[in-house]
Amino acid sequence: MKDTLKSVDLKQIIGFSIESESKSKEFYGKFVKSGKGQLVSGRFKSLMQDEQLHKEVLLDLHEELYGDRNYVVPENEDLPPHEDFDDLKNVENLIDALDKAITNENNAIRIYEYLADAYEEGSDLFGYLATMEHGHYESLKKEKGLYEREVENPEEEGLSEGIWKRLGFEGM
Repeated sequence: MKDTLKSVDLKQIIGFSIESESKSKEFYGKFVKSGKGQLVSGRFKSLMQDEQLHKEVLLDLHEELYGDRNYVVPENEDLPPHEDFDDLKNVENLIDALDKAITNENNAIRIYEYLADAYEEGSDLFGYLATMEHGHYESLKKEKGLYEREVENPEEEGLSEGIWKRLGFEGM
């Protein structure tokens, strides 16, 4: 990805990142709208808020550097796609959605780390955003692992006693 980013100017990378944060907010909003339990809904509402804050900070930076908030998303097939998923219907679908979210967060980390190294002017901001996205990545990975463990070993002692009901996935 580093070579692809080198071929795109800062303004376009910021535009791509703004769009990425917007798409991630929509993506997490689907978890919230799914109505799946208070814990799941609250968790993804928090992620939505983080993504909105990241978008606003990037829009402010765009305005500071280029005089407006009218960003352009580059048409470059080598940049990672913005993932999407269908409504949550079953546990496997949830795991697939989390896998896509993990991919999105990993892409964001790589882009922000590249920007932190390549552009001294915003390196602290991009480093901070990379750190925040890394936190999202790690927590989503652990959450996915929890669900996978419960699906693979439902009879084992542990969280399986009522976890699906508590999380709002009973009967999935």
